[in-house]
Amino acid sequence: MTDIEIDERFGGKMDSLDAWLQRAAQVASRWRDAGRVASERVGSSVASGVSATAAVAGEAYTAALDWKNNSEFSNWLMNHLSTQHATLASKAMDAEYLRTRIGGSWHRLYDGGHSLAGSWKAVSSSLPDLGALEQLGVWANEYWKDLITTRGMPILILDHADQVSEYFKHLDSVNVAQLIGGDICGVSIYCNWNDPAKLVASAAAVECSGIVYANVVAPLVSLIALGRAYFLIRKSEQDDLQGLIEPALKGLTRNGATVLLITVIPGGFLLHLSSGIVISLAHGYVWDKGTENRDVILATMKGCLGNLQNALPQLR
Repeated sequence: MTDIEIDERFGGKMDSLDAWLQRAAQVASRWRDAGRVASERVGSSVASGVSATAAVAGEAYTAALDWKNNSEFSNWLMNHLSTQHATLASKAMDAEYLRTRIGGSWHRLYDGGHSLAGSWKAVSSSLPDLGALEQLGVWANEYWKDLITTRGMPILILDHADQVSEYFKHLDSVNVAQLIGGDICGVSIYCNWNDPAKLVASAAAVECSGIVYANVVAPLVSLIALGRAYFLIRKSEQDDLQGLIEPALKGLTRNGATVLLITVIPGGFLLHLSSGIVISLAHGYVWDKGTENRDVILATMKGCLGNLQNALPQLR
């Protein structure tokens, strides 16, 4: 075999090897691209699922929490996260109530010893021998003991002469369970931070249950969602806010259905919470499908109404 023949055979093998390596590199590149696309899709789906679940969980929590004045969950928190017993400091905070029995079970709204300033004044005056840091620790413990209860602590001190309904008494009180609800609403807002439609839907749902059950914390937090949605719309140079009517209605009907069914379903807080999440997810699915097939549904309803109108004279 001559040198020329050897070079030609060896060169042919090298060309085949180069072609195979190039083909292998192309296949590997395609696999990497496919894996990246699949990973992005999975990540997007997981993020979307987490966002939707966080939103409906926050809404369901608010609705389930306020059913029966959030007493069940507040009692559980009180039994596990605080020690309820009378102390010199707690008696100082209750001094006006113990003396006059003002306000009954709502005395914290009236006696002046349970506001931030009033409770600090009562605790510090009852323990003059303690240092400032020790007084602060005692005050924080006593304030926590009352904040974690169902009645919670007052936002504003009321005049006992005023005739205030039970609804406004609940509206003027805040407790730990409601603050947890505000945190969950904050998580929901964070998950939908760049989607104005979802922000409006979530805010409308939380406002619905907050107004129904006189919970002031979560609706205040949901105002952040409304402000963020307005900012995103203005940033996108869209001055027309009519596009937010549909998500607002979606949020209102979603939470309205949750509140309605929670009042019907027997059981405790956990059952109501899980039921509220399921109801919210089911409502979202039905709403989205109804939106996709709106024209078909409207045409069917119009046809049914037409048939009914034509049948009425015959029935008469």
